[in-house]
Amino acid sequence: MKVTITQLRAFVVVSREGSFTRAAEALAMSQPSVTTAIRQLEDILGMKLFDRSTKVLRLTKASKAFLPSVERIIEDLDTTLSQLHAVAEGTHGSVSVAVLPSVATNILPRTIQSFSLAYPNIRLSLYDDNSSGVRDRVLSGEVDLGVAGRTKHINELQFDPLLRDPFGAVIHKSHALARETTPLGWSELTGYPYISFSSDTGIRPVLDTVTDLPDNIRSPWVEVSNIATALSLLKTNLGIAALPQMSVDSIGNELVFRTLLDPPLFREIGLITRKGRSLPPAAQRFVEHLELALQPRWER
Repeated sequence: MKVTITQLRAFVVVSREGSFTRAAEALAMSQPSVTTAIRQLEDILGMKLFDRSTKVLRLTKASKAFLPSVERIIEDLDTTLSQLHAVAEGTHGSVSVAVLPSVATNILPRTIQSFSLAYPNIRLSLYDDNSSGVRDRVLSGEVDLGVAGRTKHINELQFDPLLRDPFGAVIHKSHALARETTPLGWSELTGYPYISFSSDTGIRPVLDTVTDLPDNIRSPWVEVSNIATALSLLKTNLGIAALPQMSVDSIGNELVFRTLLDPPLFREIGLITRKGRSLPPAAQRFVEHLELALQPRWER
């Protein structure tokens, strides 16, 4: 039995309008097309749907019982199609994002604020992790996209730079190096207990690109795997560290940030996605709002 949606929809609208002419107008079809659709449906079902006269069009007893079920089918279909259209337009759905803690603290609040106002029917799932963790979540498909520092090259992933975050020395306010706020050279960090990062983070590979680092930085007394741990140690004046500025933007007045020069160093933060796979429309809308939140630091 090959009943078409056009035939069922014609049946519902003719029943509602009580006229083939008015039904044709409502359906934006020609009257002969509507008549043909009804006749085909009657042939398929093996029953008469309407009693016709020159003045009145009435449902038969059998079709009157049949009508509510067909109306539900059409209504459910229209609702489903409307929802699918909303998803395709990026106005409904869900977005899962893995981000660095510093991104979650400094960028996401502005992004989420504008995004939720524009798309109240899109749900967000956020996961904070270090750069390797963000990369692995994107690679496994656990999340739609990630925002993190550049890590080792993986063929399956694409990294699109968003901004450059300058490094500086982060020091407790009581430390001798905290008496000034002007830029420092790397050599001026010599001799102080240094807090570094493990190789699976996005920060350590960037630090390793600097030549002629002091021995205390090359061989730190402690290594950590996330910035939150480093900040806790710094706040108790257990050492100094070189950190990207954005990671300490909201640390309060316990620590001092002094930009490092000779050479200047930057952490590159970017969008991580899977190669060859388009972002879902809702995720693409989120990226657009992320770009807006990063202005004027957004880099193409």
